[in-house]
Amino acid sequence: MSMYGNEVGAVTRLPGNSLGLFETSASTMANIAPALSVFLTIPFLVAEMGTMAPWIFILAAVAILCTGVAVIEFTKRLPSAGGFISYITNGAASGGKTSGTVMGSVAFYLLLFAYPVSISSLASFFGYWLQTYLNWNPNTWIYIAVASILLAIPFLLKGTGVSVKLAFALFALEAAVLVIFSIIIFIKNPSAMNAPFHSVSGLGFKGMAGLSFSFAFFGYVGWENSAPLAEEARDPGRTIPRTIIISVGVCMVVFFLAAYALVVGFVGWQGADHGIHSLATYAYAAPYLTLSAHFTPYLHALMFLVGLSSALGGILAASLPATRYFYHGARAGLLPKSVAKVSPKTGVPHVAMWVYVVSVLTVTIVLDLILHNGVTISGDESGISTVPLLIVYVLTSLFLPFFITKRDPQNFNVLRHVIIPYFGMIVVGYGIWETTKPGQAFPANTYVWYVLAYVVVALVGAVYGISRRSASYEQLASGLND
Repeated sequence: MSMYGNEVGAVTRLPGNSLGLFETSASTMANIAPALSVFLTIPFLVAEMGTMAPWIFILAAVAILCTGVAVIEFTKRLPSAGGFISYITNGAASGGKTSGTVMGSVAFYLLLFAYPVSISSLASFFGYWLQTYLNWNPNTWIYIAVASILLAIPFLLKGTGVSVKLAFALFALEAAVLVIFSIIIFIKNPSAMNAPFHSVSGLGFKGMAGLSFSFAFFGYVGWENSAPLAEEARDPGRTIPRTIIISVGVCMVVFFLAAYALVVGFVGWQGADHGIHSLATYAYAAPYLTLSAHFTPYLHALMFLVGLSSALGGILAASLPATRYFYHGARAGLLPKSVAKVSPKTGVPHVAMWVYVVSVLTVTIVLDLILHNGVTISGDESGISTVPLLIVYVLTSLFLPFFITKRDPQNFNVLRHVIIPYFGMIVVGYGIWETTKPGQAFPANTYVWYVLAYVVVALVGAVYGISRRSASYEQLASGLND
């Protein structure tokens, strides 16, 4: 018997009751990485919506919470380290165990390949941001990116509590700097405070359609961070739902204030038309650094550090759900069983962690050898890794009512279990289409082929696992209550 529970063959269970609301919320907010998201998306949003761009983050948060309802309802009944994998397996099993195993396996392989690419995007941004700011040789970004990944390893090995605390400290830095920066901008530009209430340049709310809404929605990716932490959470049926609501709410405020301040600052500095034109045409490669240098030079260095802390916090925080998905897939037979081992000393699924780290390093280094450009790699990785996650969101919402009618029919509610999650599913589906539809120059028209490759590989993996009878329905579907 392990200090963390009973062993199942060579598999040791994760330590239960070790994470409270603070830990799950802290890691989720750090994974959303609001500073990084707003730094990258706001120029495009301003180009489409003009001065009214900040409001899109509130509407996107509402859409995210509609999708989050599906995760909340699943977690109340099925807390599991498998998160989406367990949800989809159980939901699809209404058509039989085989269909549940297939869909659960597909979800696992989508996550298996999406997470390393997504985290590599953060590491690439970290390298590019530091190399550009310090004006180092353009070829040095890859060494910095690799260093950021290696830097996270000691904290990940020390235990979940250590990595969560550091991730929260990094998130607190970025949130505090952005909020303080926003307040100072508001104080210095009182005459421009009403700018986001009037449509200047862009299409106003009409510009919210298409990629604009997709980009704002994508900014919240990471909100699902806490779902696979359920087996380690105290009272997961209450902790995980509260985590989702708190994390999305806090990050929505940070997003909105930061975007509002950028619009107000440029309007107050350069006038409405000229200021918005500067943002929309990418006249400044890093508009937050530019605005900080103009209005708050004493915060300029901190604003630069915010970019680093946001990326590094995301790397640490995203490692938690990634390793839990690897762990869950391994105990279900979709990876070697040894990957599901847990350290008896720290409670960390350390083998899964090393597999994950090596995967991230491999993706980062290989893409550097092919593309060489850190900012291009970061942007492309972010795009092609987000869509597989969105597909998993869609499947989760799709199968929720089937799961509820089978597992908890007496509490079935049409509004909670059909209307709200299906609205979220439609919104996410719209985001997938806008990102991958043929014939567009931005984002890259090749995204659709990468997404198709993800899906094909996931299907092949699922068929292979089932044909070899290595994929276990019981383990894929398992949760804390089983």
